[in-house]
Amino acid sequence: MTIGNHGGLTVFDSIRSFFSRSSEKENRQSSAPRPVVSHKFEKKKIPVSRLAMGMTVVQLDRPWTDVPVQFQEVTLSSEDDIRMLKKYCQHVYIDHHSYTTIYADQLLSRERRPIYKKPDLSPKEASQRLRDELPRAKATFDRSRKHIAKLMQDVQHDSKIDIEGSKQIVSSCVDSILNNETALFWLSKIKHRDEYTSEHCVRVGILAIAFGKHLQLPRKELELLGMCGILHDVGKMKVPQHILNKPGKLTDDEFKILKEHTVLGYVFLREHGGIDEQVCTAAYNHHERMHGNGYPRQLEPELLSQYDRIIAIIDSYDAMISNRCYRNGMSPSKALSELYKGQGKLYDDELIQHFIQMVGVYPVGSLVELSSGQVGVVLSVNPDNKLAPVVEIITDANKQRVKPVAVDLSKQLIDKTGQPLKILHTLADHQVNLDFEEFIRAAAA
Repeated sequence: MTIGNHGGLTVFDSIRSFFSRSSEKENRQSSAPRPVVSHKFEKKKIPVSRLAMGMTVVQLDRPWTDVPVQFQEVTLSSEDDIRMLKKYCQHVYIDHHSYTTIYADQLLSRERRPIYKKPDLSPKEASQRLRDELPRAKATFDRSRKHIAKLMQDVQHDSKIDIEGSKQIVSSCVDSILNNETALFWLSKIKHRDEYTSEHCVRVGILAIAFGKHLQLPRKELELLGMCGILHDVGKMKVPQHILNKPGKLTDDEFKILKEHTVLGYVFLREHGGIDEQVCTAAYNHHERMHGNGYPRQLEPELLSQYDRIIAIIDSYDAMISNRCYRNGMSPSKALSELYKGQGKLYDDELIQHFIQMVGVYPVGSLVELSSGQVGVVLSVNPDNKLAPVVEIITDANKQRVKPVAVDLSKQLIDKTGQPLKILHTLADHQVNLDFEEFIRAAAA
């Protein structure tokens, strides 16, 4: 069986060709002079995308004479040093002590950043603000879906992809999310089972940007995260469609082929050119796990960037809550529970905690059943009472559609039976007879 057979060459042929070139570099490296160091150290191989100022580079993936440096050991002291190595190398070897020191500093700097706190809004204000942003957000979302669907077709046919168009789409998503992330959260509820891969990439991009906003990342990093999200699964377009869309359980051989999408995506993006290395490695590493048993390379967690870790979490979350060709999606609260169980083992524990904090016990856009029997859609989270968000009620107790009414459950409301109105549980999308696309279209009108 061949995958992505074009012009007599399979994608596996291109993989072999790609990595044989990398192997040639390794062979050239073996004849390079040994690095001169004056202390004992443990070398660690890292991609150049993980370089940071303060790290000490002790070996390259090529002879030192191929790179414009004076010494066969470099302590990175400027962004120019990093750019120079990124220009000439794909990976380098650094002093492990310098790596762990810088890596710890990066994590600490992220933890010191203030976490974004959503403004307190009345139900009426939350509903109106959402509706004010929905038209622009919907235009952005529709353009994003159309662009990514076309991009996926281009990947499938080995055509040139529109990276500049992708950057413009991501920039528009950043604009919308910085203005009001709730609107795109809602729009990400629009799902078509037969368009899962392209729509999944759009949703992962949106959620990644929103998460970056929650972590108070600068705009440049939000845009990079968005690119990582929308392109992380392009390799699936190189997997046979009968495997990708199989309604039943995959055989061991089929699953082995499916797992190749991480390598296939990385190779395609690297060969395409003009794409940030971190975007390429996010496609490569989004199924790697913190316990080192992920795929395709079983990487140690130290080799996974913050971007890799974020995309791994969001990719898993969206996959769990989405209807697939072989199963229905689970409720958001169930998906968050699964992520929580995997913190520290499958996913970065700090990031999992921040992600759950961002999404909330009852995520924005999620369907909930109230103690009155009514069904509502979560509009916004109350930071001081996460169990009582602002909800737009959309059905009566018999699950019949009614004119939407926004209520703030933190105000200790009473239902018709005299009992406190509260959320019983979240619902999976398939559990409610609601056409989200039509519902949102009416709200945006």
